[in-house]
Amino acid sequence: MKFFSKNDSISRSRLLKYAVYVCIFTILWNIAEGVVSIFYGSEDDSVSLVFFGVDSFIEVTSACLVLWRFLTESKPDEERATQILEENLSKEKKCTMGIGLLFILLSLATISDATVSLIQKRQPETAIAGLIISSVSLSFMGFLWLSKKYLAKMLNSSTMASEAQCSLACIKITFILFLGSLLYMIWKGGWWLDSAAAIILGVLFAKEGVDIILWARSKDFNGGCCKHCENDDDTKTEKKNFNFI
Repeated sequence: MKFFSKNDSISRSRLLKYAVYVCIFTILWNIAEGVVSIFYGSEDDSVSLVFFGVDSFIEVTSACLVLWRFLTESKPDEERATQILEENLSKEKKCTMGIGLLFILLSLATISDATVSLIQKRQPETAIAGLIISSVSLSFMGFLWLSKKYLAKMLNSSTMASEAQCSLACIKITFILFLGSLLYMIWKGGWWLDSAAAIILGVLFAKEGVDIILWARSKDFNGGCCKHCENDDDTKTEKKNFNFI
């Protein structure tokens, strides 16, 4: 896992600060989102909205792991190193595995909620609160996901790459909540579509979690992004411009 040289136009220490800021914003946003969702979900007897709030706190836990990882790295010797220090490699492994386990938890919660919805023939929520919360969340989470994806590539961090995938999973769940509510307003017979889609997503989340855990446990684990940060042409150009060692 290679770092930036000290003459790079954007140093690793500055990117680490950006990563910390993004994590703090993620934590604050998801706490607010979770509290508001659970409150209005309880007021409107909306199980889907309450589940959405619980999902927000799973993302908070994931972001806290990443925050811990990068807050404890700011050391002069790390900035000058050409390879990741053993101490931080251990943190990358632990955080990557932790986020993988959170993916499994998210998968189980998603599949359980969707299965109960199908059994009970629960109709999608059409409450204004649910539509507003999910639509606003899509905008903010989209921004956070793109930021984390960029930082994961530039820092070549398995932890940040896994966190970006966690944010993307939350975006997918939010989109299902939003789209399911809109479709139900148009077609009452489509009450089952969002639950069926959620089950499929849950299975994909489980696979993602297993892949992340297997990467963390692999003997080849080096703290890097693995498959999540495969370089496209733009990224290759960026890395060339940043003069990697």
